[in-house]
Amino acid sequence: MINSLSLPPKIAQMTMNDTQLKNRALSYLTRDEVYSIGSMLGREPNPFEWNMFATMWSEHISYKSSIKWLEGMPVEGKNVFVKAREENAGVIHINDELACAVKMESHNHPIAVDPRQGAVGVGNVNRDILTMGAEPVAQLNVLRFGNPKHRHIRDMVNSVVTALGSYSNNFGVPVVGGEILFDDSYNYNPLINMMSVGIVRKERMTRAAFTSANHVPVLLGMKTSGRGVHGAGFASKALQKKGQMIPESQVADPAYGKILMDCIREIIDHGLVRGMQDIGAGGVLCAAAEMAFRGRKGVKLQLERIPVLRDDIDPLEILLSQTQEQMMLAVDKQDLDKVREIAERWGLECAAVGTVTNEQRIRILKNTESYGDLPVELLVRGGGAPVYIRDMKPRGKKPRVVNADEVPNPGNLKEIARKMVSLPNIASRRWIYEQFDTMAGLSNLSSEYASDAGIVKISGQDLALVLSVDGNYRYGRLEPRKGAMIAVAEAARNIICSGGRPLAVADCLNFGDPSDPFVYHDFAESVKGISEACRKMEIPVVAGNVSFHNLTHNGEDIASVIPTPVIGMVGMLASPDDVMTVNFKKKGDMIFLIGRSDNDISSSEYLSFMHLIHESAAPVFDLDYEMKMQGVLARLIQERLVSSAHDVSVGGLFIALVECALPAGLGFDVTSPAEIRGDAFLFGESQSRVVVSVSSEKETDFLDFMMESGMHFSALGHVTKEELRIDDVSFGFISDYARDFENALEKLLGD
Repeated sequence: MINSLSLPPKIAQMTMNDTQLKNRALSYLTRDEVYSIGSMLGREPNPFEWNMFATMWSEHISYKSSIKWLEGMPVEGKNVFVKAREENAGVIHINDELACAVKMESHNHPIAVDPRQGAVGVGNVNRDILTMGAEPVAQLNVLRFGNPKHRHIRDMVNSVVTALGSYSNNFGVPVVGGEILFDDSYNYNPLINMMSVGIVRKERMTRAAFTSANHVPVLLGMKTSGRGVHGAGFASKALQKKGQMIPESQVADPAYGKILMDCIREIIDHGLVRGMQDIGAGGVLCAAAEMAFRGRKGVKLQLERIPVLRDDIDPLEILLSQTQEQMMLAVDKQDLDKVREIAERWGLECAAVGTVTNEQRIRILKNTESYGDLPVELLVRGGGAPVYIRDMKPRGKKPRVVNADEVPNPGNLKEIARKMVSLPNIASRRWIYEQFDTMAGLSNLSSEYASDAGIVKISGQDLALVLSVDGNYRYGRLEPRKGAMIAVAEAARNIICSGGRPLAVADCLNFGDPSDPFVYHDFAESVKGISEACRKMEIPVVAGNVSFHNLTHNGEDIASVIPTPVIGMVGMLASPDDVMTVNFKKKGDMIFLIGRSDNDISSSEYLSFMHLIHESAAPVFDLDYEMKMQGVLARLIQERLVSSAHDVSVGGLFIALVECALPAGLGFDVTSPAEIRGDAFLFGESQSRVVVSVSSEKETDFLDFMMESGMHFSALGHVTKEELRIDDVSFGFISDYARDFENALEKLLGD
């Protein structure tokens, strides 16, 4: 096992006496929370019940430090079928028959300890889609790692990618896109965020609730393992370099997970599922409590009925184990035998583990012995779980806007260009994504079309989903609100560049300790930025995830990640025939830039790489201007006036041009404007810009359209056979850049 903390993990053993059990629980609760629990309950909980509260009131499950801010996000919209926070996943309309389920999840803390647990995260996010009755059809990965010059970071990247690929490939869900970036702030705390989307027939959609006393809670899938106990609490605290109790690693089994998915689909086909919840953080306790709360019911769990891997698993381990490939179903009593019959045919464990009641209490028993008896409402988010608005304080650093004229002129731009294409945050991710099965189900069109977003055809329909994930950590380092707004804008830009129409957002918000006023201010500002951009662009937030405590304590030293909000976006394409690609089509086509360039090089890869300035303002950004540009671009694509479209993002215009030229092995001949310095023009990351190519047949119509639109645009030059020329200077041939661009990451990580 590769342990980034350089320590063998201490395994949490649950065979404790009452005092030890209580102390274990109290280590996850504050004094105020302990007082509140006793006050609301009217008595002191027993040691077992203390652990129930510690699990359910953890930051990871209760969202106690974030929920008030999340409630301010725009969640309504004409395309919304199931709103954010109502169920395990958000759902948007596709047409009268179909809907799309969307979820983003993080799996950060476990990865920092054991990178192989990436497989667990894949299973979790796909099962959340499955709980809605949907079939997962696509996955996107958002990965943040430390500086790859360190051996342990390179080992971690390889371990995580292998783990993610092994689960996705065996589970049969294609990976259609993603984003991988490197920064020193992630040296101890890598971030592993995953987005999954699925398709469900509306009449077969399932909710995670017990809604009738006639329901029976049924556990389907793996036997309870006893692993991952108090994993929710572990994920709700900072990592420690020394002395931390770490839950035993969860074990994922993608082949078993695929069987479980197929079995559940058959059970749904027979109309036998009344509710469904994945067994994840908080184990059986969390699944049962949340299903009871949503349905305004109670539940009695009989621990002796829960299938276990070992006879020595104690009651608390049975209740809290984060067993993988396991689901809780709500089944009508009269349908129980049919469900068991289907499960037996698939070779899966299936057990009725209790009863649903009208009392709105959760009771935990083993045979006739009672371990816990609590009001459901006191345990859950939206009920008795605490809600905090914490102290906030801006960092006090005035973001420095860096104009190109403020740094030395770099001289030979050709040499810089050759180096830029090989930087870890710019080079092709081909070597990583070749380790994923991108064609499972034969629905992924992304490999056929080189577009800015993933394209997934909807089976049986002349429609396709368009999927993007974005979040440049540099932009939010000092300006979290603006950085978050840019992430939303870029995700939408990628959808539109691919010919799609943005419909909904799922976010993943990764931060340090929320009790740190600076961190909490960054978090609140990021949420405000996402909310402002989504509200103005009329793109609702339908799903999300908050991951706090991404920091490591080493004595007096604290290493925390910088603000890292990530945006996942879902769009729709009327027909796969309407896909717009990034690649130049033929020699002689004109190249235009839509949007305006300037001398701003703030927060660019170029500024960090060449001038070693790692903290600066986010690039200049105007949301109204961005929306106008996106509207113009959407019409250009709809009216087929452009042959290709690619947004300018990390690495600037030069990298965008190279990425347009690479697929067909073409080149370009462009001229820079006199009023902008060469390095800013080529490598600055000014926002709201898109490179398009236009055929000679469409050029007049394109120019007329752009003149009428009132949008900034400029002629850059034209597509060439294979040479790259800028201002009449040869920068070499596309084959040279292809070799560096395609092989740099493999060379860096594969040694």
